Amino acid sequence: MFKTVSVIFRRWVNSTDKIQLFIILTLLSFGVLVSIASTPAVAVKIGLQPFYFIKQHLAIVPVSIAIILYVSMLKIRYIKLLSLLGYIACIVLIICTFSFGMEIKGARRWLNIWGFSLQPSEFLKPTLTIVTAWLISEQYRDRSFPGIILSFATIFITVPILLLQPDVGMTVIILGTWLSQLFISGLSISMIITYCITAISAIISLYFLLPHFADRIDKFLFGGIDESDTYQVKRSLEAFKNGGLLGKGPGEGVIKTAVPDSHSDFVFSVIGEEFGFITCVAVIALFVSYIIRVLTRIMKSSDMFQTIAGFGILCQILLQTLINIGTSLNLIPTKGMTLPFISYGGSSMLATSISVGIVLCLTKRQNVLQN
Repeated sequence: MFKTVSVIFRRWVNSTDKIQLFIILTLLSFGVLVSIASTPAVAVKIGLQPFYFIKQHLAIVPVSIAIILYVSMLKIRYIKLLSLLGYIACIVLIICTFSFGMEIKGARRWLNIWGFSLQPSEFLKPTLTIVTAWLISEQYRDRSFPGIILSFATIFITVPILLLQPDVGMTVIILGTWLSQLFISGLSISMIITYCITAISAIISLYFLLPHFADRIDKFLFGGIDESDTYQVKRSLEAFKNGGLLGKGPGEGVIKTAVPDSHSDFVFSVIGEEFGFITCVAVIALFVSYIIRVLTRIMKSSDMFQTIAGFGILCQILLQTLINIGTSLNLIPTKGMTLPFISYGGSSMLATSISVGIVLCLTKRQNVLQN
């Protein structure tokens, strides 16, 4: 038994892209440091023990690492099957949030399961990405198979369910990921433009259908009626100014006492204030390095599924990172979105671990070179 496990582990070590793994573990480690620096003040402010969030974060990190390693060891056919089952389960759980979900800030996105706050839509991102990649790639194996149409049908089913929560940010990420998959699959430009126009039209229509979404757009474009409307963004920008090049030092910032979501949605502001501009650039450089590294690996594969799936997950991580950083810098309207591996958030951390574990699997040496 031990010998078999040893052989499997040795094969995994020899075939896995260690640069990707190093970047992931570096982001996870830095996330722990940021959590230690930022969360005690947030916990005290809402009446919890000072180290509550730190304990939660430290508990989820080893689980995340275990998930990354486990998923990266799976065979691709199992990833397809588990993603399909996972997607169905996520849809069922999201529907359950309408009746049993916890309402936070006007949205029902979370379920309380055995004391753990679960956000099913987070797990929808990697599972749906694999399902749509599978459908699209199957059409290129068998031209008679309507894979692209079925992927459109899957998106058409998923998006309204997300909007009922409502979760516009997740909808944007899912639509953006799917469109990127169509692009990389070689779909005709005219069809891609048609789908893009449809997606953009749908997002614009949300302005007239969802009052809270319209309110955020109006505040971003024209400013709020009073100070409270732009309070978080102004404090966020002040944090970057206060941090300067080297920062005020871990734990020395004040934004975490002023902004309720400084440990999650505005964690990049905490990094700017306490660790400085240079560290912010280093964090961005890590994400850019990860994206470039994965791109160079998946583009070597001649397997359509691996390319579409890997590119889709990469786009998903990129969009989530851009939304978080863009919100902190007031480049886009305020939208609650975690920074992968750094923000506090159990569901986000676990879902991101599944995503990067899949990418590690897709970019293993034998998978890239098997064709």
